[in-house]
Amino acid sequence: MTNQTLTTLDLADNQISADEAKGIATPLMTNQTLTTLDLWNNQISDDGAKAIATALITKQTLTTLNLRSNEISDDGAKAI
Repeated sequence: MTNQTLTTLDLADNQISADEAKGIATPLMTNQTLTTLDLWNNQISDDGAKAIATALITKQTLTTLNLRSNEISDDGAKAI
């Protein structure tokens, strides 16, 4: 099943870990409608940020990504 209508996904303040961020990144690669992903104030580290960055290579419709207040260092930010 694929998403055909969801444009905004707000998962802010949900204690999402790096492994869970990787789980979000996988379907993000094929989603064609999502334009906004809010992951503010979670526990996403560099590994999660890198997984999201990999997904963004193929995800051309995403225009807004909020990763503020996570555990991402310069390395994770550079990947994004």
